[in-house]
Amino acid sequence: MIEMALYIAFCVIGIIQYLKGVLCNVPTKVWAVLQPILCVLLAFVWVILPNWVSTGILAFALSQIGYETIIQTIKKKIGEDK
Repeated sequence: MIEMALYIAFCVIGIIQYLKGVLCNVPTKVWAVLQPILCVLLAFVWVILPNWVSTGILAFALSQIGYETIIQTIKKKIGEDK
């Protein structure tokens, strides 16, 4: 059960970070409201849909988190060296 909760939490973090990049001018309150809604929605999706759907969503979310933490950090470091 805890594994599924962590799985969903990482997915929600990645999805919200992606949406923040696409929808730049959205107030913080929107993300605060969206977070629990996405958690419940994804928990429901995990029960109903095939396993490959949740794996795909997790892969997307982790790629977004990885992009922000790895690629953006490298870009900032390179930009500082100039």
